[in-house]
Amino acid sequence: PLPVLKPNEAMIEEAVALTGPGGRIGLMASFAPTLASMPAEFAAAAPGVTLVPCLAEGALAALDRGDGAEHDRLAGVVAAGLGGCDAVALSQFSLARAADAVARASGKPVLTTPDSAVRKLRRLLAA
Repeated sequence: PLPVLKPNEAMIEEAVALTGPGGRIGLMASFAPTLASMPAEFAAAAPGVTLVPCLAEGALAALDRGDGAEHDRLAGVVAAGLGGCDAVALSQFSLARAADAVARASGKPVLTTPDSAVRKLRRLLAA
């Protein structure tokens, strides 16, 4: 009776709803292998969406060192190059903390896996 979501399910659904079937979504990761695995998840849910993958190089290492400010700054630097996208999807839970920096730098709506999951679970539990 309790809903269970896949880790990226709700964010992918929100990104597609926000951008439409022909949208361009910046897909940001701080862990490079994520950029190899997540496009297939988007393709399964929304075949017409164009992904613009980008790696926030060094951001994960900064977070591992306990330097959250540097992590967020590096994510913002990468986000500044996503001007041609309709939205930015932060592909890892650890990147969610940088959502405000990414939004400021890109000027685009930013979606995070935990925030999207909470919104979907609230909807499902209220139904």
